[in-house]
Amino acid sequence: MAKLLVMVVRIAGLAAIVVGALLWSGRPALLGPHIGIGFAVAIVVFIMAVMALMRKAIGVGVAGIVLACLLPVVGFMQLPLTFHGLSLVQVVHVMIGLVAIGLAERLYSGLHS
Repeated sequence: MAKLLVMVVRIAGLAAIVVGALLWSGRPALLGPHIGIGFAVAIVVFIMAVMALMRKAIGVGVAGIVLACLLPVVGFMQLPLTFHGLSLVQVVHVMIGLVAIGLAERLYSGLHS
């Protein structure tokens, strides 16, 4: 199960990054797909974090829950979108997304051992 979850995060995370870059380059029609893919990443990271907590991996479990919640919250802070430049909230959103993907890898390593 953990292998499937981490593969979903890998694929959806990459897709969210690509679609987000295309969205930022001025394709507002991609907002819906980007939000949907991003929610998928957040939900799977949340599930993996809960699994880690059930195995008494408190630190990474709590970190996963926090990141899974922050990712969409910070994403929605960008609305309404403007395409004039990269704002601090956009940079923070990308950073949280990348850290969430990395944490999913860490969660996977703890879940499949």
